Amino acid sequence: MASQKVSYISKTLLSILFIAGMLIAPVKVWAQEPTEEEYKSLTDIQAEKDVTKKADMIFSFLKEKPKTAYRPNVVAEYQKIMDQFGDEKNWNRIVALGERFIDIAPNDDFTERYLTAAYSATNNNKGFVTYAEKAYASKPSTALAVEIAKAYKKLGNDAKYMQWREKILASDPENIEILVDMVQRYQASNNTAQALKYAKLCLQALPTAKKPEGLDAQAWKNMTDAGYAVAYGVIGANAYQSQNYAVAITNLNNAIRYYKNMDQAYYLLGVSYWQKNQLEPAMLNFAKAYLLKGSYAAGAKKYLDQLWASGHRGSLAGVERVIERARQDLK
Repeated sequence: MASQKVSYISKTLLSILFIAGMLIAPVKVWAQEPTEEEYKSLTDIQAEKDVTKKADMIFSFLKEKPKTAYRPNVVAEYQKIMDQFGDEKNWNRIVALGERFIDIAPNDDFTERYLTAAYSATNNNKGFVTYAEKAYASKPSTALAVEIAKAYKKLGNDAKYMQWREKILASDPENIEILVDMVQRYQASNNTAQALKYAKLCLQALPTAKKPEGLDAQAWKNMTDAGYAVAYGVIGANAYQSQNYAVAITNLNNAIRYYKNMDQAYYLLGVSYWQKNQLEPAMLNFAKAYLLKGSYAAGAKKYLDQLWASGHRGSLAGVERVIERARQDLK
């Protein structure tokens, strides 16, 4: 089952990082009175139209005159350039300019937020998490936490990914994307208790979960369908392992309502119906597992043939009718 990987925040990351009231105005430093030379440098910077030359002039001025009274004015000129590049989505120039400014003014909030957006847009996950964590520390946001978690996942840093998933669920316990991922990861590691825990949380959250801003309706439906399928599948498989076949049948049938190509569910349904002595649905589900050609196909075909032959004097003649019906159901 293809899980939803839609990055619905990336298009609006700048707006999340720069919402009203979050821009930090340059701090005025009046350590010394401005000189005529400094005033001329400021007016030259303000008059320069070439952004590359202007940027060079800004950095030279700030390095040479770190305590100038005109620092806020010069920083404002730098911010105008960054805003221009932001409007143009010129992410590479934002990175180049921002990294130069961070060398002069470490921990500059304005620059860190632009670098966060730029590294996200250029798929530089290492650069992104470096600045995104700082942006989150100054103004926590669930949407930003989701992107940080995704970046750590892409970097293969499971410890940090787990840390950020927990942050997300602490502030947004109905985050379906994260809940589904938790279920799948714990299931894959055979941690049944945790997989069941998050499967149940997922089913509790789904009926009232709200579509994230920026995610289209079809992508949201795909995500919620995946949530239902994964959660019901885990609960059904656990009931099967406990030989609670009636509960297994109910939950596994719910799972395939939302994702009909779940070969494991069909195989477990086949065995569960067989245990309940309901042979026709058992064969039909084995046929579906066989047709999906996954890891359960060989076992499903073996049991399908065995059940059919047991009711037809050892002959497999006619078993193709069951397979054809299964094929039609899977369409």
